[in-house]
Amino acid sequence: MKPYNYQHRVSQLDDMDDHSVLSKSKFHGFYYYVHMLGIYYLIDLMYFNQLGTILANSPTISAVKRDGILMIIWAVYSFTYPYTVYFSHKFGYKILLLFFISLPFIIFPWFTIKYQLGFIPGAFVGAMACIGFMKEVSYIKHCKQPISLWQFFIYMITPALVFYHDYPKTKKIRIIYCLAKLFNIAYFDILGAVIIANHIEPAIIGTSDQILQTILLLFPLAAFWMVLFFLTFENILNLLAEITYFGDREFYHDWWNATTFEEFNAKWNTVVYAFLHTHVYLQLQEWKVPRIWSKVLTFAFSALLHEIILIAALRQFTPFMTFIMLLQVPVMMALRFLKNTRIGLIYFWFSLLHGVPIIVSYYVLV
Repeated sequence: MKPYNYQHRVSQLDDMDDHSVLSKSKFHGFYYYVHMLGIYYLIDLMYFNQLGTILANSPTISAVKRDGILMIIWAVYSFTYPYTVYFSHKFGYKILLLFFISLPFIIFPWFTIKYQLGFIPGAFVGAMACIGFMKEVSYIKHCKQPISLWQFFIYMITPALVFYHDYPKTKKIRIIYCLAKLFNIAYFDILGAVIIANHIEPAIIGTSDQILQTILLLFPLAAFWMVLFFLTFENILNLLAEITYFGDREFYHDWWNATTFEEFNAKWNTVVYAFLHTHVYLQLQEWKVPRIWSKVLTFAFSALLHEIILIAALRQFTPFMTFIMLLQVPVMMALRFLKNTRIGLIYFWFSLLHGVPIIVSYYVLV
């Protein structure tokens, strides 16, 4: 199998691109219908002076406000620290390379514990540490000729985790496109915050019964999942791609049509999938590890990255998430016969809708 290949592609649900699957679909109008419902929901809260009160009384949102400066500091650090790797690689200091790549995994737990970061700020710090690690590893492996400091900076903010000297490039930056993405980022940020404060937190605080809590969380977590998906993959990544002239906007495939979790894992997040396929799976294949074990170990590495983010967010090690993810491996093997079937599609959505609330309820009660 070949390393992940970037090419000129558009994001499937990008309403600002006339070539996207969404723009060409006869169901395009439903996107704006749902979009407007969300906007009017926020307007309704503002009209009755409830929006400010809801957000002000939320422990989760209060933690984001409290730790906002620390998140900005960590973001600046995340884009400047990799230059230690850049110079170590440039001058051939292999021991320093290993040291600088590993150091953030010591710094970020200390950072989250010392400053007692809330869940979202902690998850942000952990995610940025993992992103930096993957980008640095790919840069070291794929950079065959020196690049300038500016080129390295552009690589660090490009929404790709596999380094290439020549990415597919667009010809210009569309100002209206960027403004639309900025508006959507603000909109989805506020909508996500309201869902947390007005629906998720009351369901968690209101009962200690895990079954009832799972039922109460089902709808708000499903809504928050979709908000997070559009915020990240449709707006933040597309905005970064636009300002860096990055031409491959296929940050996901049609994961909503997955009939097995193996298919979902390959389609849900192609940004991370590209790194896992190129630098973990193919590396294991080069070491003559059997194909099935290469897949299992790649999946385990992915679970480890998720666990690292949870450790940062919760400031504790409770590997329930890793257990659930690894449990998917034998389940995926056993249920391969459901691939491309209606029953498989129903099973996928049933598992997704119920699995997330169960995991959240467990971590709340631990």
